[in-house]
Parts: sequence; C-alpha cells; structure tokens
Amino acid sequence: MPGQKISLNHNKELAAIFRQMSDCYKYMGPEQRFRALAYETVSKTLSNMQQPIDILAPDIKKLDELKGVGDSIAEKIIEYLQTGKIRTFEKLKKQVPFPLLELMDIQGIGPATLRLLHDELNINSKEDLARAIEAGKLKKVKGFATKKIENLKKVLKLESSKLRMPFKVAEKIGTDIQREIKKIPGVQQCLLAGSLRRKKESVGDIDVIITANHRSWKKIIRMITMLPQVKKVLAAGQTKASIILNKNDVQVDIRIVHEDELGAALVYFTGSKEHNIQLRTIGKQKGWKVNEYGVFDERTGKCLASATEEEIYSLFGLHFIPPEKRTGKDELTKAKR
Repeated sequence: MPGQKISLNHNKELAAIFRQMSDCYKYMGPEQRFRALAYETVSKTLSNMQQPIDILAPDIKKLDELKGVGDSIAEKIIEYLQTGKIRTFEKLKKQVPFPLLELMDIQGIGPATLRLLHDELNINSKEDLARAIEAGKLKKVKGFATKKIENLKKVLKLESSKLRMPFKVAEKIGTDIQREIKKIPGVQQCLLAGSLRRKKESVGDIDVIITANHRSWKKIIRMITMLPQVKKVLAAGQTKASIILNKNDVQVDIRIVHEDELGAALVYFTGSKEHNIQLRTIGKQKGWKVNEYGVFDERTGKCLASATEEEIYSLFGLHFIPPEKRTGKDELTKAKR
C-alpha cells in the first residue's frame, strides 16, 4: 500500500529522534539519567513496532499503552506527525554540542569525556575534534593518552592515520570478512561499499553495509566485534561499528540499515564524496533532502526513494551509474535520461 511505507518511516524517524534526545540528556550529566533512559526505551519500542505509529497517534490513550510512552512523549509523537518537528528536540540541540554526540559510540568516549572536550577545548563537532588532534591539543587534556588519540584518529579517518593497500589485497580481505558476517544469525544482506566497491587502485579501509531486522541489530554488532578476525574494536553503537582486523591491521566500518534503506545506504557509503555532493546539490534545488536513509521531501518529510540505487537515480532522472564511474566529474550529465 502506498501510504504504508510513509507510516513505517515515521516509526523509524521518531525512533531516531528519541535516541538522539536520549544522547542529549546523557551528555547533560547524571541528573538527567532518568530522562535519557525514558527516551532510549521509547526509541527501542518504536523501532520494534510492526504497526505504523500513525494508526495509534490520534489517540493519546492508545499511545500511552506502548512501553515507555507516557502523556508527555505521546504529545511529542503527535506533534512530530502533525508538524514534522519536536520543539523540545530543537531546543535540546542548541543546549549541547549536538554534532559531537555521535562520538559516544567510540570505545572509551562517553558523555563525561565529550563534556571535557567541549569545556576545555571548545570542541563542538567532529571537524573541531579533528583539528584539535592534528594540532596536538588533546595531549594536554587529562585522560587522553597516546593510544586513545590514535584510536580517535582511526575512527575520524584522519589522513595521517590511514594506510592504503592495493585493490586486490583489499578485495580479498573484504570478501573474507563479508563471508564471516553473512554467517551471523539475523544478517539478511552484507555488501561491500566505499572505494573497494568503486574498484579504486588503492583502498584505505573497508566499508560494509548490512541489512537486518531491527531487533537483531544490537546482537549482530556484538557478534561482529567478537569475531576471531577482529584485533581491536574502535567503536560499537546501535547502528554501526568500526573494527581493526588482525589481517594487515585493516579498518572495517560497518553500518546496519533497514532493508528498505539499502539503496540509499549504498549510494551514500559507496561515494565518491564528490559524487554525493553533486547529488545533494541537485536534490536541494528540487526541495529534497538526500542522506544515507533516503531522499526526502524537505517540506513534508515524505520518503521519495530509498530501497534501491536504481530507484534513487531514476528519481533524479538518471540511468543507473556503476560504482566505478561515480567519480564526481561528468557522470551525472552522461547518465541523464
């Protein structure tokens, strides 16, 4: 049914917002731990729902029956469905260094560490952090030993920390880890992305995209980090992980997405960066928001395309562009229908 896809997207959108609200409250400190837990619980509830939230939304009493949902959160769900925004969330984003919060997934980087970085070095984003690392400022911050800084360099993919390998070597390592991940219960699809998928002559690290039922995500991430091929875990969160393999110390970055987001994830994480910038620029001109989850109408929030790469390129009026041709040069012009 045409409307069903939109409704199910609302479940995922609200789950993501409430998870981010939980992170904001975690950052604010222990006194906000109960709010953080409440929003984390409702995020999980929405992610696991098989029924579109839109069906329940007009009735606060029905929403109250969901695990973790009280009147206050029920009102926020209805507010989002009616306006596309939650005012409390918009205010929270201004009270914390919001772009920095995704770094909570990194091993050894919790809310207290992020507050320390913000207070002592005025770090408000990943870009600020990268500049501080390269300027050697983190060495002066308590608790930041050399090993921890090197770990951050790898996660942030700073050029100084990246070693490149020939395509054939990367392809062998990539297909080996892909084969191991496919054996994990709950994994539906496991695909290689990034410069390896674009068949570049040299590859810095390996990008992997997984689809699975949301209920299995946490377990899959945990099992990946426990594989015998893994030498070190750099970061492990609800939707992603970064690991270092025993083989050649290769870094592997993993993302788990819903099956109907696979096309968008492949376009985004295959790159190239220049190719993606061009797509986002065209999208913005059309009033669309383009990200790793899909192409969305900026005004209504409706998902216009996400399931397959073909669907996304078709929406842009383009023929499918093979990964190895996504260079950010003239491939979009050549692919016009």
